[in-house]
Amino acid sequence: MSPTTRQTMAQMLTGQWRSAKDLAAALLITPAEVEQHLVHLARSHQQKLRQRPAACRACGFQFTSRRRLDAPGRCPRCKAQRVAGPWFSLEP
Repeated sequence: MSPTTRQTMAQMLTGQWRSAKDLAAALLITPAEVEQHLVHLARSHQQKLRQRPAACRACGFQFTSRRRLDAPGRCPRCKAQRVAGPWFSLEP
């Protein structure tokens, strides 16, 4: 029996940092679907979901207070749309 999308995502995140965009490309699903799976993993998985905040590539601003799991559209400081992350990992 093959693993489900969520099980595959949990395996990919265990001990490794990955962005939602990377997960979506690897699993052939949309970033919105990745966000739904991440919410479920954070709630029900026995391992703890860790998150590194998104950062602006133009000015270096860190989105540390952001609680949503999706990527921000633009930087509030410099208004650039060059935002990288956020990244997720599951503790082994």
